[in-house]
Amino acid sequence: MTATLCCIIASILVYKIVGKNALNKQIKLNKQTLPEFIFYTQDLKSYNTSHINKNKALCIFYYNAECDHCQYEAKQLKKHINAFKDVQILMVSTNKPTETQLFAKSYGLNSSKFITWIYDKDFNFYKWFGNAVAPSVYIYNNKQHLVKEYNGEVKIEAILSQLNNDKKN
Repeated sequence: MTATLCCIIASILVYKIVGKNALNKQIKLNKQTLPEFIFYTQDLKSYNTSHINKNKALCIFYYNAECDHCQYEAKQLKKHINAFKDVQILMVSTNKPTETQLFAKSYGLNSSKFITWIYDKDFNFYKWFGNAVAPSVYIYNNKQHLVKEYNGEVKIEAILSQLNNDKKN
C-alpha cells in the first residue's frame, strides 16, 4: 500500500514537473517575438500589443515601486532619459495606479512622453514573459524581436549599449 502511494505521488510530481518545463519552454519561445499581451493603463483602460509603435525599439521594464533595485534603475533611467527619446518604454508593474503615480513622480519620470505606465492588475505578466523578478528588462528591436533580457538589476549603460548595438545591425 505504501509503495503504491509513493509511486502515485512520484508520478504526479513527475507529471507536474514535465508540464511546467514544457510551459517554460513555450513561454521562452513565444517571447522571442513580442507576445500578444493585454495589460491596463493607469486609468484602467485596456492596453495591448496593438498599441506598440512597430517602427521603434521597445524596452519593457518590469518593476515594483517598493523594490530598492527598481528604485535605483529608475534614478539611472532619469539620469539618462534623453538617450531613450527614440525608444518606447513600458513600465509594467502590479502596483496600483496611485502607487505608480507616486513612483513616477518621485523619480521624475512622470512627464516623459515615451514612457507608458502599465498596470498588470491581473498578475498576467508571467504568462507572456515568464517568471520575472523585479526588476527585469526586455529589449525588443523595431521588428519586435527580443534582442536582450535582463533579470535583476542592470546598469542603464548596458541597456543603452544593447540598443545602440541593435541600431547598427
